[in-house]
Amino acid sequence: MKNVLVVDDDEKICWAFEQFLDGEGYSASIANSAEEGLRRIAADKIDVVLLDVNLPGMSGLEALGEIKANHPWVIVVIITAYDDVETTIEAMRLQAFDFVPKPIDLDIVKGVLERAFRTQSVRSTLPVDEADESPAETQIGGHRLVGKSSQMREIYKLIGLMASNTVTVLIEGETGTGKDLVARAIHAGSERKEKPFIPVDCGALPDDLLESELFGYEAGAFTGAKAEGKPGRFELADSGTLFLDEVGNMTPALQVKLLRALQTQEIERLGGTRTLKVDVRVIAATNQELSEMVKQGQFREDLYYRFRRIALHLPPLRERQEDIPLLVTHFLQLIQQELGKSIRGISEDGMKLLQDYTWPGNVRELENCLRSAAALCRADVILPDDLPPEIRTGSVADPTNTSQLLTSLKAVLQDSTKAAIAEGKHGLYEEVVTMLDKALIELVLDEFSGNHSKTAELLGMSRTTLLKKIKQSSRTGVE
Repeated sequence: MKNVLVVDDDEKICWAFEQFLDGEGYSASIANSAEEGLRRIAADKIDVVLLDVNLPGMSGLEALGEIKANHPWVIVVIITAYDDVETTIEAMRLQAFDFVPKPIDLDIVKGVLERAFRTQSVRSTLPVDEADESPAETQIGGHRLVGKSSQMREIYKLIGLMASNTVTVLIEGETGTGKDLVARAIHAGSERKEKPFIPVDCGALPDDLLESELFGYEAGAFTGAKAEGKPGRFELADSGTLFLDEVGNMTPALQVKLLRALQTQEIERLGGTRTLKVDVRVIAATNQELSEMVKQGQFREDLYYRFRRIALHLPPLRERQEDIPLLVTHFLQLIQQELGKSIRGISEDGMKLLQDYTWPGNVRELENCLRSAAALCRADVILPDDLPPEIRTGSVADPTNTSQLLTSLKAVLQDSTKAAIAEGKHGLYEEVVTMLDKALIELVLDEFSGNHSKTAELLGMSRTTLLKKIKQSSRTGVE
């Protein structure tokens, strides 16, 4: 039997609720105060409580805190006024499942109760100790990799092999597959584990800054250089590991200097004359096809093969869907600590949605999806409605759809072009092309959530060129 307790001091409302609940097949009980409601919850098996906020004696919010502290499995739905925003926010902060506004609409009550008992049904299918279960994983030096698929088992083997030597490694894989985590695991399992692990995101810095970051500089090497100079990442990683992420974004000139450093284990600071010896193990990573970049003359072949002495390819999440339940359990353990909120699991149909989705953002996207769902879910179970819309619909934006982009661009340019014609401006072609360039870049950046590397790859330009165009459009104030 589905047991619902109504806590309200208005006898007419209680009578109406009792008639409605009996008619819907629920077992209804009534309490006219918070204190009486707490006694009933302690004595009887109550599944859901409909709790009014304004009660004599103990308030509904105080009672909510008591219920969640002593009976966390009981679902509490708050009854409050439409315009009582502060109470609604506070009730949700105290982990109320939902709220029913006054005047009461029984259709709304019906929907809330259906959702509440669906949550209770999902709870009953989850193991009591699920939150304490450890997924299939490997942990090296505190760096946890989750998965039991055949692809991940091969990754674990390769990490072990790579950790046993100091050969340069190239980690390939799409954005969000965990290249940084694998690099850290290799370092943590190696003889260099007590030495520095120094990461550098080659896609996050312009080339001139990247060169100074890698090799350091002497005093006065360029305008703004520190008076005492600065050591580069190669020096900081001496005796340890240097992790070069997104190496495909380096210019040919910087590639030459990097190749020399790898071959000789010697560097020179910018503006310096001294040759410095370093003992650095380099692990590189990329989400681009370096072999194709070599064919197109965008990446040095000798540097490519230097990196690719040992290559490790991380599979996208869509190719190891059997690992998704394990990843979900792992991430929910972390997220509930972060949120300070108990999350026992996800419903079966919710899990199916996760396994059917293609995950263009891979493991990172899954983690962010679960963090959002955990923050929004009304109880300690994630339901499909808690998941982001793209997960529920299975739709993924396709930024390579040229016709769709052109349609959007036409809409962006239409008004500005008409205005330019009306004003009889000179140089209309250049102005429109500049606007088109900016609009296209902004659209693709939006589709890739601001990822410069993927945007540059789709547009067929270097990341440096992309950054220059973004900077130029900002400087010129093109709208």
